[in-house]
Amino acid sequence: MSSPLLQSLAGNLRRLREMRGLTQAEVGTRAGIAPAAVSHFETGQRTPSLDSLVKLADALRVSVDALLGRAQIGAAPQVDPIFLRASRANARTLDTVRRVTAALLADDEKP
Repeated sequence: MSSPLLQSLAGNLRRLREMRGLTQAEVGTRAGIAPAAVSHFETGQRTPSLDSLVKLADALRVSVDALLGRAQIGAAPQVDPIFLRASRANARTLDTVRRVTAALLADDEKP
């Protein structure tokens, strides 16, 4: 990786992955990329293709700009770890979390 933009990718990828409590294998599975490739991207041994870059950003739920360091990672509001865990839950659990959260927020909005 020679350009500053691509140099920041390695560190941002690792930071975002760790912020979300994911392993390289989990990011790889989410992105449809081999875990070894994620490792190579994090260490700067390989540069991801544009397709892989988009898949990684989608897997980490960030923009490509954030992944490349062109947008601040911390600019987005902080997400409570419980909601990050819930986002990785099965569909039934996630639906329950959504319904409970919606009910709590609706109750909170009443005068």
